[in-house]
Amino acid sequence: GDIVRLENNEFITADIVLISTSERHGLCYIETAELDGETNLKKREALQETCGLEDHIDQLSSLDVEIECEAPNNNLGRFEGNLTSKGKKFPLSNGNILLRGARLKNTQWIFGVVCYAGPDTKLMKNSGKVKFKRTKLDRLLNRIILSVKI
Repeated sequence: GDIVRLENNEFITADIVLISTSERHGLCYIETAELDGETNLKKREALQETCGLEDHIDQLSSLDVEIECEAPNNNLGRFEGNLTSKGKKFPLSNGNILLRGARLKNTQWIFGVVCYAGPDTKLMKNSGKVKFKRTKLDRLLNRIILSVKI
């Protein structure tokens, strides 16, 4: 995937594996009100193996990692994957991913790798067909009109 940089208060437009942040220990905070209605901030954390990259563009551009992710699904509360770097495999979890629809908060910037985009994001997998709702009276009137026509 592509490496992206997001600034404070920006909406996240793809599902992103967190690589490094402006904060110590690779932490960042997101608001997920658009996803689950919760307004409290959630903490996300970059892997210790990548958080030291900070914003060194030369190191980030030569980043040699392989990220394996689970198949796209609609479960907002679970993410499983692995990041392989220099022959070592590190597990990824829900605490390492930023989901589309969330907003970056209280963090100057982050770098991440896009793992799902477009219709494969968890947000889009959750958006199903909208069912047209009708009242009982509306359904009854439709049946009466249909029977009068016949």
